[in-house]
Amino acid sequence: MTEDAVAQLAERMADPVVLAARVTDAELPGPATTRSLWHPQSLADGHAGVGLLFAALAHGERGYAAAAHAHLSAAVTGVRRPAREGLYAGLPAVAFAARTAVTRPGEYAALLTRLDDQVALLARRLVADDSARVAAGTGGARMAGYDVIAGLSGIGRLLLAAGPEHRGTTELVLSHLVALTRPVTEPGGRTVPGWWTGDPILLSEPDGIPGGHFNAGLAHGIPGPLALLSLAHRAGVRVPGQERAIRTIAEWLLDRRDPDGTGWPNIVPLDAELAVAAGARPELAEARTGWCYGTPGVARALQLAALALKEPEWNRQAVAAVAAVCDRPVQDRASGDPTLCHGLAGLTTIVALMAREPGGDELAARVPALADALARAADPAHPFLWPAAAPEGPALVHRPGFLDGAAGAALALRSAQNPDAPRGELPWQAALLLC
Repeated sequence: MTEDAVAQLAERMADPVVLAARVTDAELPGPATTRSLWHPQSLADGHAGVGLLFAALAHGERGYAAAAHAHLSAAVTGVRRPAREGLYAGLPAVAFAARTAVTRPGEYAALLTRLDDQVALLARRLVADDSARVAAGTGGARMAGYDVIAGLSGIGRLLLAAGPEHRGTTELVLSHLVALTRPVTEPGGRTVPGWWTGDPILLSEPDGIPGGHFNAGLAHGIPGPLALLSLAHRAGVRVPGQERAIRTIAEWLLDRRDPDGTGWPNIVPLDAELAVAAGARPELAEARTGWCYGTPGVARALQLAALALKEPEWNRQAVAAVAAVCDRPVQDRASGDPTLCHGLAGLTTIVALMAREPGGDELAARVPALADALARAADPAHPFLWPAAAPEGPALVHRPGFLDGAAGAALALRSAQNPDAPRGELPWQAALLLC
């Protein structure tokens, strides 16, 4: 079933011109939130993201390399770059997809040289944009400046993969994220952790959270910097204060779990943070249980920190938290969506990765059931086999992309059921800061 579903999806998406037309045909009438957010240079939902699927397949079957190349070409040919670029949008998205597609030395070398230079420029600009605030110790970190999707955590992971040529910029990014963990003063004059933000959680909530908040999701919150700092530490790329920063974030996360110690909230509002600092234990709701927000993503970041600093107790607690998620009733452990961002594919990917780490044996038995559920979710009657759930209402959204679409579901299924399949130096899961 796995190979049939993945191969069938690949056949439907191999031609980028046909796929782009099919995306348009699959769009639903009604509010914009129910329609495809397709952009050719999007890693989330575009040719760059679809290219990840074919790049992964090409490492085991060279015939897929042509489709990977075709989607990369479609992502850069005659395409206007988006206004805001990050790991999931614009040239960095293309650079990530191209790097995952490398199957032999020198492949895509000229393209990657040009793209990596642009990524380094973007990273330095993001650091410069926030350096004065950080130096002054003023609160107000912007999530889009440091997060995985648009900010320095995602860009930093790409630079880490780029190697010694961009080591200086990588270290600049790491140093800025270390500085993000230093206490700051919020507008009320109180000293709080450095990642306090007044940003809204979603663009649909422009008024934000009264008093601001501390984002605890891997996609947009402090687990993203934790994951990058930990991955860089394990790779031997280290800057002053890095270990202390890892400990600061990890200990903060461990102190802000729910009362039974097995789950993390999406955010910690300022008043709750002040209560925790005073010794109280307020109840904080976990609204999502996925990669983007909730326990699975946080736990993987914590595991990476544990492995970097050799803290087996952190690792034990991370594994136990994810095992508890897997043991919840199906309707309570994911959104009912099969995709990577906040659905079954994301949970499956995290469990499969954590199960292969030291101390992860407890999770290994959970992987087959998750993979089977993901395989059963594929329906050839849908244009891309795995439909996503619409943000509102019972409608389905048919997206081919990586983060919220079918390519990500297929990658998760293939990796869970074939964990030893050939792969390149930069695995697709790195786009999620999971490795």
